[in-house]
Amino acid sequence: MSTVESVLLVVELILLIFTVILLVFHLKQDKVHKNLIREMSRTTRVLTRQEYFSEVIQAFQETEKSIFGCITGSKPSDNDRKNIDIIVKNIRELVKKGVKISFLIPKFPNRLYIGYKYSTAGADIRYNNCIIASDIRYMIIDGKFVLVGIPDIVGESEPTKKGYRIPSLGISAILQDHLNQCWGSKVSLKYEQYIKEMIDGFESKNEKYSLEPLARELNIPSNELTRIQSLK
Repeated sequence: MSTVESVLLVVELILLIFTVILLVFHLKQDKVHKNLIREMSRTTRVLTRQEYFSEVIQAFQETEKSIFGCITGSKPSDNDRKNIDIIVKNIRELVKKGVKISFLIPKFPNRLYIGYKYSTAGADIRYNNCIIASDIRYMIIDGKFVLVGIPDIVGESEPTKKGYRIPSLGISAILQDHLNQCWGSKVSLKYEQYIKEMIDGFESKNEKYSLEPLARELNIPSNELTRIQSLK
């Protein structure tokens, strides 16, 4: 890829991100509709989040070779648990077919639950705070198109409001390069490594300890922690 083409692709990505951000800010600053939005926020949030998850599930059904992405990994709400179960089922089925699935998740203890769910389904999970933008999450499908998630308000822990499907080989390549750099970083930890780090830290603070309290804190079965603790 030439330097000129790379620059143009970067500009394309930046313009796309700024367009989305300006749209979000415009909606926030519209005082005329503020009260109406407040009254409808709960219903609208469920509908738009469901639309996003529908895009994700559709992308999983269409993929043939690979799914790579940066996701928040936040613990799902009660309304989202069914969607997460569907995604886990899709991961398990795709991995059996030989599809490569890898997710990079911010390195915070409360993100280990999703790591546990996706990892046990067969996905490759790593933790690193090297994320392209804390308020944007994305998935690259077969290197052909990108599914971008935008939250309702800025913040890496904020729930995704809507998904945007971007059919662009160029943007897919740029995000894949970024993901590869973060993935291969020395500070990236595999799912099991991060769990082991948490167990070692917990053990050092408790002479007589049980993994049950940590399991409850992380919302991960204690037998999973025991399995990882035994790894060398």
